[in-house]
Amino acid sequence: MKNPRHWADLRENKIPAHLPILEFVRMPGMLNEDGDAHRTLRNLVGKAFTPRRVAELQPRIDAIVQQLIADLAKVAPQESIDLRHRYAFALPMQVICHLFGLDPANGDALARDYAAIHDSGSTQAEVQAGKAGVGAVIAGLIAGKRQNPGADLTSALIRATDGEGATLNDELLMYTLMLFLFAGHETTQSLVANALKALADHPTELARVRAGEVTVDAVVEEVLRYNSPINTIMFRYAAADVAVPGTDVVVKAGEAVVICVAAAGRDETAFGPDAHTFDPSRKVLAQQHLAFGHGVHYCIGAPLARMMASTAVGAFVDAFDLDRTGAPESEPLSSYSTNSDRALWGRLKPAATGSATAA
Repeated sequence: MKNPRHWADLRENKIPAHLPILEFVRMPGMLNEDGDAHRTLRNLVGKAFTPRRVAELQPRIDAIVQQLIADLAKVAPQESIDLRHRYAFALPMQVICHLFGLDPANGDALARDYAAIHDSGSTQAEVQAGKAGVGAVIAGLIAGKRQNPGADLTSALIRATDGEGATLNDELLMYTLMLFLFAGHETTQSLVANALKALADHPTELARVRAGEVTVDAVVEEVLRYNSPINTIMFRYAAADVAVPGTDVVVKAGEAVVICVAAAGRDETAFGPDAHTFDPSRKVLAQQHLAFGHGVHYCIGAPLARMMASTAVGAFVDAFDLDRTGAPESEPLSSYSTNSDRALWGRLKPAATGSATAA
């Protein structure tokens, strides 16, 4: 179950109240609901965040990526840059701001405050100010779209209703948009960074992509398995005693469970004895990975994340080689959920002969 009311230690006040993760554990909305409550909220969000809306974002994504590629082309050949910051950060942020219907000024403010929250160099005061800033931008967005709706996701969420008249109130709208931002940006940024690193570190696979032997889509799917942008997902709670198959472990009713999806991607029983290797052409379906979750809580933004990553990786491979020779190795991000390095340093060189394909 996902609702924290099932977590015995939380009910009994055994969990330190200052733990930052409790913000997400207690977040109202479809992330932490079960059964009919979750189904109602997900259906309302699904009425706004439709496959058609996602597909219509492709031209915008193409334009953003081409502008980012043009900016990278201006970097001096011997300059070492952090592609996680210079390339992977900007794409999902700009797409999300466009999706929400934010004007440029508020989009810039959202990006600045969001970056402060995730910057390891930020003080606690700066993190709190960033959170307040993000909340203020989204609250203002909701208020503005109630008065002047548009063709954006925010307006569609405001309009969404089901056959029984259920709608999203301002609190649920706030947390739904927060979920899109926090779950959609960091994961896509890490997915793009992890994919660029994998190809730079596996030149044979990069050459196969450029030769048309392997698609960029296959690369993205293999990265989701091999080096998932998600380390662990939010807690699940046992509503009754559960015996873990093949072990002597019994999860007691009321206990919290953490699932490490990054480790699941290296499971040899699912992906074969070479599960620890990067192979975009592997025969076992990479879609068996758990990078987007599973079941009723499967990530609603998965198609958009795949679209952004494939577009960004394909354009980069067409334009550049990433030379990581002598580049400083970055430490992994210190995060409950993120599986990526703090930075991806390297120098850019014009791409070798060949062109990537995303389909």
